[in-house]
Amino acid sequence: MHVILAFDKILLWFLLYSFIGWLWETCLNIVMKKRFVDRGILNGPLCPIYGFGALLAIYALPGEHSFLALFLSSGVLACTLEYLTSWGIEKLFHMRLWDYTNKPFNINGRVYLNGFIFFGLGCTVIKLWVQPHVAELCDAIDPTTLIAVSTTLLVITLVDAVITFGSLISMNSRLGHVESDIKSLKQRGIAHIDVGITAADAHVEAAGARFNAATDGLGTRVGEKVHDAGERVRDASDQFSAHVHDLFSLQQRRLIDAYPQMRTTHDPHLLKEVRAQFAKYRERRAPHTSH
Repeated sequence: MHVILAFDKILLWFLLYSFIGWLWETCLNIVMKKRFVDRGILNGPLCPIYGFGALLAIYALPGEHSFLALFLSSGVLACTLEYLTSWGIEKLFHMRLWDYTNKPFNINGRVYLNGFIFFGLGCTVIKLWVQPHVAELCDAIDPTTLIAVSTTLLVITLVDAVITFGSLISMNSRLGHVESDIKSLKQRGIAHIDVGITAADAHVEAAGARFNAATDGLGTRVGEKVHDAGERVRDASDQFSAHVHDLFSLQQRRLIDAYPQMRTTHDPHLLKEVRAQFAKYRERRAPHTSH
């Protein structure tokens, strides 16, 4: 019973700090980008790397009480965790969710100085001031209630993790499909335009002898041919944006939009094109208001 209660408390701590991390990321994006961005890798409001980082500071540095020692030790531990997480995601799912290559004092684009400072300060604050109160609150909860709540949250989190794992596994193959489809769309679009221009040129050549007498009519027919070609290209483009949107799950679309520095093994411009197709689809589906 004692072991079960200890595990339940640790689980609640992990979920609490994961939620705080998600809240921090969300608020930061609202301030920086002026819009809501769900940066959690899971479907629920959790950033697990923050939860693991907090537990590392709590348990890996049990004897550290100096602010400076905690800050430096926590920064090293947190950056090591972030580096290994980035490396693991890349090996498992063939993608990087974040890339600090252009940031100062980075290590292989996986961690950089600002992260060291922030995580070091955050873990120090948790270790010295926050965690003692959190532990007291958990100790005050009735054991039966504690077990029931933690078990329910554990099941929900595990289901979410399994769904997320499958989503990340399939994302790379879906990006591969889109990469091939984009090339095909561009080829079809060029072909449609060429047909329209060829048809227009044929009209011009056939009517050359009577140009002076039929200038207005010829211009209309040429314009119609070019317009029809353009409409076919636009229709194909709209259909493709819907195809790209529907190919990805809601979670996959959210992750692609939420991590602008995401890198994959595909063409480096592919994700930018996919985001553009998402935006086009949303714009096309958005209700138009009259002024």
